[in-house]
Amino acid sequence: MKKLFSIVIILVCPIILNGQTIFFNDIATNNPSNDNPYIIGQVVDPNLTVSGIGRGPAINANNANNRYNARDWNRTGFDSNDYFYFTLTPNVGYEIDFTNFVFNVERSNTGPVQIAVRSSLDGYTSNIGTPIIGGSGVVTQSIVDLSGVNYQNIISSITFRVYAWGGTNTNGTLSINNFVFNGAVNVSQCPLTTTWDGMN
Repeated sequence: MKKLFSIVIILVCPIILNGQTIFFNDIATNNPSNDNPYIIGQVVDPNLTVSGIGRGPAINANNANNRYNARDWNRTGFDSNDYFYFTLTPNVGYEIDFTNFVFNVERSNTGPVQIAVRSSLDGYTSNIGTPIIGGSGVVTQSIVDLSGVNYQNIISSITFRVYAWGGTNTNGTLSINNFVFNGAVNVSQCPLTTTWDGMN
């Protein structure tokens, strides 16, 4: 008499809960703006590759300690070449599930008064956040919500840009003093499944 044995194997993909820090930098050095991009002191999830914080082609470094500072922002309106940027790339087999992007910004007396955050997901065509900038010398925290479906299950490189404009002088400056991306870097798919057919 032959006995039939059924074996049920449940494969479970590891899941990390959202809400942890995946990329941040306190930017705590002398004149960090001299580097483009700046990577010193950054802390990154082991399953990510990142660019650091960098500048667009139309703005220039401005010396300041403990903040990534730039000048030559457009005075009259939005300029697609005036931005800070951050690129995050998950390792093969992983995905990024974002929660938010938080950064502290500071302007000089004649620096930009408006900012907008955009991403490469739509070719930088729409704002995903327009945080308020405080007065001259005031450090203002900006929080950009990334919990929507568009910013989940990211399996390839994604770049975020912080654009700024509207100062009264091109020598006016704007800096990002520190930043953090919150979310999770998860396994993007279960391992290959093997099916037992009773013989093989």
